[in-house]
Amino acid sequence: MGGLPTNRTVNGFAVYPENSKIMFVAMRDGLFKSTDAGVSWKGVGNGLKNLAAVTINPKKPNEMYLSTMDGTIYVSADAGMKWKKQQ
Repeated sequence: MGGLPTNRTVNGFAVYPENSKIMFVAMRDGLFKSTDAGVSWKGVGNGLKNLAAVTINPKKPNEMYLSTMDGTIYVSADAGMKWKKQQ
């Protein structure tokens, strides 16, 4: 699982509904994405940290949500490339 921080807990996990090789994990260290079914991982998410969960809207797969450990919610309309804090 190259690219994920070692000895850390995965707090959230989501699989892209249209392509099961695309996966996301939420960790205290940030959001990570795999496009090869978990063989390798790359940090994404504009440097967001202390993440508790990640989910993908199954009816609108480009719409994703993140929550932080303190309860802040972020939304992405472009499959996790950019994130906006919910008001």
